[in-house]
Amino acid sequence: MIKAQLHIHIQGDPVDKIKYTWRDLIDRAKKLDYRILAITCHKKIIFPPKALSYAKKHGILLIKGIEIEISKKHIIILNAHKDSEKIQTFHDLKKYKQNHKESLIVAAHPYFPTKKTLKKSLEKHIDLFDAIEYTFFYTKTKNYNKKAEEIAKKYNKPLIGVSDCHILKHLDSTYTLLDCGKDNSTPTIKTVFNAILQKKSEIVTTPLSHHKATGILLSMFFQN
Repeated sequence: MIKAQLHIHIQGDPVDKIKYTWRDLIDRAKKLDYRILAITCHKKIIFPPKALSYAKKHGILLIKGIEIEISKKHIIILNAHKDSEKIQTFHDLKKYKQNHKESLIVAAHPYFPTKKTLKKSLEKHIDLFDAIEYTFFYTKTKNYNKKAEEIAKKYNKPLIGVSDCHILKHLDSTYTLLDCGKDNSTPTIKTVFNAILQKKSEIVTTPLSHHKATGILLSMFFQN
């Protein structure tokens, strides 16, 4: 199984003030034995060519991604193309999906209690989504991922574990293990996506303590 983190923000994100650089991310990911990373900044593809080569040098597959918004609701596109930045409606997303079958469309933290999540729009447009996120921010007593699990099961959609990383020390909080080749083989975007779609995966996650969850909220608030 190969370790993957598929929802990460880096310095330069046009919405959130991220302190760490792509180089910091890759160095940290290497120490944590990640082999697959996806950079998914808000509204804009940020994917420096030097980052791609630096990641490859460290045995890491770097995937180009974006976190788009439709009516302020967040959606992740992996292996994203430039025209993903222009998506504004679900009709646009449908057209994009038809034109870019090599991309993977993921429902980001769909049932968390903010205006930035899909909620009922996920089921309404379920055919547009290839996978659903199971995100790190939850506790034993409050877990909005449970609804995501329910909908994933109902519509036979894969779940992927993500950290939605904005603060580097939280990179390893929740992640996905993918069966996309031998541990010493080089993963490709195709093998990664096939493993996700075929549910050859395992989510590794631990609930946050209430103290830690509060600390994360405060640190993210003061970061911006």
